[in-house]
Amino acid sequence: MGADEKQGLLLLEAGGVAPTQTETISVCGSQFQKNGWPWHFAILFKLPVTDAEKKAFGEPMKHPQKLWGKIFSGVNGTGALPQSVKEGMTKMDFHHAVFNEIVTILSGPRNGLQLDTKKSIDEDELILTVGLTDPEAKKQLAHMEDLSVRLSQTLYDEKKVDVPTSTKQYTGLDYNAAGKFVPSPGKELNGDEIPNNHNAYLRYSAKKAHMFEEVSQLDCIRLVKRRLLKFLHMDELVDHDIVNQWFPVHHWDELDELHKKGWNNPTRILQWPSEARSDSINKYFGPEMAFFFHWYNHLTRWLAFPAILSIFTYGARISGLVSRIQINYVSMAFAVMLVIWSSIYVSQYRQAKNLKQNKWGMENLGASALVVRKQFKDAYRDSFADYAQHFFHWFMVVFFVFETIMAVYYVTQMQVRAKQHPHEHGPFGIPNEYIAQYAKYLITINIKLVDKVWTPISNMLTNRENWRSVQELQQSMIAKMFCVKMFVFYYPFVYIIVIQPYTKGCGPDNSRNDLTGCIDELNESLILFFFSQIAIEIALLIAYLGLAAWGVRSERSKHPDKEYTYLELQGKTMPYTEEDLISDSLNAVVTYGYIILFGVSLPFMCLLGFLTNLVMIRLVAYKVSYAYQRPMPKAMDGIGTWEGVMRILGYVGVLTNAYIAMFTLRAFRDEDMVWKLIMFIVLQNVGMGLKMAIEGLFDERNSAHKRIIEYHDDCKDVLLDEKDPPQIGDGKVAALESPFK
Repeated sequence: MGADEKQGLLLLEAGGVAPTQTETISVCGSQFQKNGWPWHFAILFKLPVTDAEKKAFGEPMKHPQKLWGKIFSGVNGTGALPQSVKEGMTKMDFHHAVFNEIVTILSGPRNGLQLDTKKSIDEDELILTVGLTDPEAKKQLAHMEDLSVRLSQTLYDEKKVDVPTSTKQYTGLDYNAAGKFVPSPGKELNGDEIPNNHNAYLRYSAKKAHMFEEVSQLDCIRLVKRRLLKFLHMDELVDHDIVNQWFPVHHWDELDELHKKGWNNPTRILQWPSEARSDSINKYFGPEMAFFFHWYNHLTRWLAFPAILSIFTYGARISGLVSRIQINYVSMAFAVMLVIWSSIYVSQYRQAKNLKQNKWGMENLGASALVVRKQFKDAYRDSFADYAQHFFHWFMVVFFVFETIMAVYYVTQMQVRAKQHPHEHGPFGIPNEYIAQYAKYLITINIKLVDKVWTPISNMLTNRENWRSVQELQQSMIAKMFCVKMFVFYYPFVYIIVIQPYTKGCGPDNSRNDLTGCIDELNESLILFFFSQIAIEIALLIAYLGLAAWGVRSERSKHPDKEYTYLELQGKTMPYTEEDLISDSLNAVVTYGYIILFGVSLPFMCLLGFLTNLVMIRLVAYKVSYAYQRPMPKAMDGIGTWEGVMRILGYVGVLTNAYIAMFTLRAFRDEDMVWKLIMFIVLQNVGMGLKMAIEGLFDERNSAHKRIIEYHDDCKDVLLDEKDPPQIGDGKVAALESPFK
């Protein structure tokens, strides 16, 4: 039997085939056949095309029985070793046996999934599409996997119980969390109202399916992923070149709807980042991505207020109507405002995040959300090799920090020498007049280079470490990545205002008394950073899209008579990994840090940060929608470690702004050093005390959130129809005689 006949037979064994989709869609200017629906995952099997590959597939397979045991988990008796899998069989026959068993497991009675196959345009891959479409299979799998699903509106109506909302409702003089449906503030761009109701979530029960909403498409992706990982070791399939990759499938119609609403449309840069927008993101991408964009939107909205104020401070600065000293006092007042603003922002975000936890069913995740890594080995923990790995990783952290210090020192010294000898030549024969003028850009280049180099190195080292859960791995990754990047991003600017005045000096005169030149240099460097950040992200996005487009054109040119499908395009794009999400989160945190740390120096930075965020939100949204594969949906109750990082930056900002105000602004240039030091200590203590007092005013949950929880506690028995049974125990009444007779 030939390979094509085998695949045809397997396709018949897989059961129902989805209707053919012939509609053409346009992605980044190219036409593709839309074929994503109704599939939830795509698994790309490797096929031999060249003579060398066909020869390799005809060679004997090494240790096929051992590899078979690695690929299949054996759960519920699946993946039993067939007689055909034995020493001496060819690689082609082994791949056929593996594919046959996978089809049997996924489409058989254990899972009831729908399958289909299609060869890629150059026939070097077989695309196995997996979907959960059968209504009964959805219910059974949701029940078996303990899926958390929202109670339906129908249940609330049947029980005559109002659905609580987070919008204020009043009944007489008393506040009531429940009331008639009230939409969220604002509407989607297509006019649809976004529901603001907070239905309760419960573990799904197939016997009580009428109580729940239908299993969503996002939940189907979760269920299919769980079943794949339960029966198959997908990493073994990839490591042994049986499967090239596997990924959740983008659904074009849902992405197009988000595009129409402006979320992933880069031409809608100035669209207001509304609170309700993240609900639509959660329905498609899941809570991990939704919490990221919810935080990004929340930060951007809150930046609008200081951004508007910064316009007036900038106007006063360039008008010439206000003296430099008066501008210093205005900047100091602006810095005090930022201390108060950051404290309220962090507290308000925590409340908004917790409310979204309730709405998206992510409250009280706890240990249920932990994902144990297959690579974890308990025997390896606390061993010498384990400690050596961690030591080496932290050594690399110190190395990159030291590199930043030396790079800044070298560039600064090179500038000093160039200014002292303007008519001579520096390194590589470059005239000193150019070095004196343009060497400052080398610091920005070093920031970006270290950023791009350290990220993959740190990710590789972290993934090789023996962390038990995915969450522990992510926390370690964020901690080490942020330690380096915080230093790399912020040290050059701290150097300008803390070290440079006492080494190189400030301004064209290299003054060590008048630090105005250092402040001006700091402001120029900060502006350069913001614009370069946007330029680099746009360049990277174009590069990612360009690589995918190049691969598509290359294959189309060889097969001009064949249709190129949307699924194949997704196979050409890169997966959006945890490392990518951390990198995108870091960009937002770094922007926030610049505003908090150096706000007294350049209030106009708030406007730059606000505009930068508007652009970056659209770029990241476009990237995850079209330039990357669909991210794996993950349960998440917020943005994790980043929330604590922002809070820490707020307190560090008190120190930096107090230092800049006392030691660099012209307003206090002539004051005694002891007086400056005393005032610095007073200011930083007052600022930190003010932050702690403001943050202490806000509870973790706002009043609406508390009332929603209380309301569901009160009506839970009615919704679930929980009544005491007519008889508990044997039902016999005790024969006791009352002494009060």
